[in-house]
Amino acid sequence: MRRRVQYRNEVKTRLPDRVYSGLQAFKRLQGIESDSAALCRLAELQLFGTVGNLPVNLMDVSAEVGRGGMVLA
Repeated sequence: MRRRVQYRNEVKTRLPDRVYSGLQAFKRLQGIESDSAALCRLAELQLFGTVGNLPVNLMDVSAEVGRGGMVLA
């Protein structure tokens, strides 16, 4: 009979200890049970923020002052 391979937590193995501890704190605060669900939630927050859309590409934003049609003296 083949010996069963021991389970290895890939998230804990691949993340630095400080980051993994932060992930565990995030899971407790959010009431999330699994590492993968917590990582999914963190990725969603990072990519889409709390508003639900991607940040504006800052390369397309002009540094020039906008000019309206009305000039105040």
